[in-house]
Amino acid sequence: MSDEKRSNLIFSRHLLKQFLRMYKESPCLWDRRSPEYKQKKKRDEAISRLTKLVNEYDAKATRVHVCRKIESLRSCVRREYLKVQYSIRHEQNPNEVYEPCLWYYNLLSFVFEDTENKKTQWQSESDVVKENPEVITSDNYEESAIVYPNFTSDSITEVQTPQNYYQDIYDKKLRGGDLKDEYDAIGINVAAKLRALPANTRILAEKLINDVLYQAQTDSLSVLTVLTSPDPIKSEIVI
Repeated sequence: MSDEKRSNLIFSRHLLKQFLRMYKESPCLWDRRSPEYKQKKKRDEAISRLTKLVNEYDAKATRVHVCRKIESLRSCVRREYLKVQYSIRHEQNPNEVYEPCLWYYNLLSFVFEDTENKKTQWQSESDVVKENPEVITSDNYEESAIVYPNFTSDSITEVQTPQNYYQDIYDKKLRGGDLKDEYDAIGINVAAKLRALPANTRILAEKLINDVLYQAQTDSLSVLTVLTSPDPIKSEIVI
C-alpha cells in the first residue's frame, strides 16, 4: 500500500471495537481504583498491546498515536456523557433525555460512570509516553498532535473537574453555540489545562500554541517542526 493511500487510513468500526474492548480490559489505564493504575510498567505494557493491535492495520502507528487516540476518544465520549447527565438533571420528561450521537458511546462510557460522585483530576494517558517521545509523522488519526522532543509527557494532568466541564459545555450550549465536533471538545480540554497553569507559564504556553497555529495556517508546519528550548523564556518554533 502506498504512503499516500496509507495516510488516509483511519480506525474502522471493527478496529475501534477491538481497540475499546482491549482498553476496557486494561483497567490500569482508566480505573483509578485499580491496584495496577499506579504501576507504570503495567500501563506501558497495556499501551504496547494496544499499539500492536493498531499496527495490524497501520504499521507506522506509534505509542504516541495510540495515546493521542485514547485522549481524543475520551474527550468525545466525555462531552456526550456530560450532555446526558445535564439532560437527566434538567429534563422533566424522561422521553426528552439526551441520546448520545456517537455510535461507540456505550463502548467507552464506562470510564465516566462514577465521576459524577467524585471531584477528581482527570489524568491523561499521555503519561505513559516515554521521556523522549517519537515525533508523530502520520496524519492517520484525528488527534495526531505535535510532540516536541525536548519535553516530556510524564506529568500531564487535567485538573478540571467534571462539574467544571459540565458548566463550560452548557454555558456555550445556552448561548446557541453548541459543540459541533471533537475539536470543540479539544478546545475545552486545552482551556482547562491552561487555567491550571501559573500566569507566566500560561502566557508562554499560549504564545507557543499561537505560533504553531500560525505555522499551520501559512502551510509552514511539517513533521520536521520542532521546539527548541535551551532557555525556556527564549523557546521558539524552528522549521
